Amino acid sequence: MERKEELDEKRNTDLSLGAIAQNWVQNFLKQIAERLEKMEEVLVVDRIEGDIAVCENRKTKEIQNIPITNLPKDIEEGSILKWKDGKYEIDTSKEIENRIEQKMKDVWK
Repeated sequence: MERKEELDEKRNTDLSLGAIAQNWVQNFLKQIAERLEKMEEVLVVDRIEGDIAVCENRKTKEIQNIPITNLPKDIEEGSILKWKDGKYEIDTSKEIENRIEQKMKDVWK
């Protein structure tokens, strides 16, 4: 009888360790998915209000308020932001493209 109890206890331990491992893997995959989504995110600084940059997600059109302390020092209205290496950076290639597009619109007005 004692051997059966030992086996049951071991089985229960194995099951709980399996559940812990499964939970850890699910959390890890969720974190990776969130980071990948953030890396694909492109934000445009709409305006700066005090110490907050009001940004629009180009893809979803959602507004995000980001503290200026979390952004590059040379941030300004119209800056294009991308997430890279755990922080926001100004995407100069998109910024130049945006300025050219705006100038083209102004020419046709």
